[in-house]
Amino acid sequence: MQRKLKGDGMKDKVCIITGAGGGIGSAIADALFSCGFKLVLMGRNEEKLRKTANGRECLILPGDICDDNYIKEVFDKTVAIYGGVDFLINNAGIAQSKAFEEISMEEYDEIMATNARAPFLMCKTALPYLMKSSCGTIINIASVTAHQGYALQSAYAASKHALLGFSKALSKEYYKKGIRVHVISPGAVFTDMVKISRPDLTGEGMLLPEDIAETVMYLIKMRKSASVADEIELHRETKEPFM
Repeated sequence: MQRKLKGDGMKDKVCIITGAGGGIGSAIADALFSCGFKLVLMGRNEEKLRKTANGRECLILPGDICDDNYIKEVFDKTVAIYGGVDFLINNAGIAQSKAFEEISMEEYDEIMATNARAPFLMCKTALPYLMKSSCGTIINIASVTAHQGYALQSAYAASKHALLGFSKALSKEYYKKGIRVHVISPGAVFTDMVKISRPDLTGEGMLLPEDIAETVMYLIKMRKSASVADEIELHRETKEPFM
C-alpha cells in the first residue's frame, strides 16, 4: 500500500538539493522555500549558495559532490539537525561542447563522476532515510540528451543516458516500498552553464530555470495523489513536437 502525505504535505518536509547555487537549483530552492520546506543546499560555491538562501533559514553545505566524504557529511548533518530526509533532488551537473576526438579521458571521467556517479551515491546514501519518510521521493534532473544524442556532446549524452537508465532501474526496485523516483529531461535551459557550453544559443525561446522549478513542484504535489509521472520531458515551444 502506497503511503500518502497528510495535510498540505509540504510544510517542514526536508529536501536536499544538489547544484543549488546554479540557475536551476536556485529556482527550485525558491519554489520550495515558498512552500515551507526545510532545505539543504549543496554546491561547490558557498557564496552562490548563500545568494540562493537569501537570508532564509536552511542548511548551507558547500563542497565537491564528487567527494564521497562530503556526501556522507551532508546526510549526517541533515539528519542530526532536521531528523531525516523526505525529498532528494539531484540537479548538479556539468556540460561540455567539444568534438569527440578532442575529449580527454580526464574530461570524460569528470562529467561521468558529476552527472552519473554522484547522483548514484546520493541516492544510495539517502535511501535509508527516504524509506522512513511518509513521502520518500527522488527527482533526477536529466536532459533531452538522455534520449537523443547531439553532435559535440558525446560525453554529456553518455552521462545523462546513464542517469536515466539508473533512475528507471531504481524506480522499479523501490516503488512497492513507497519510494518514488522521477526524472525531468529538459531541453536547453538558459543558464550560465549553457551559455558556456553552447555559446551559439541566444536564449530566445529557450526554457528558463523557473520552468524546471514548476515541474519539480508538480511532481511533489502529485505525491498526495495515486497518479505518477515517471518522467517529464520539456522542450521550447518553437521546437517541433514529439521530436
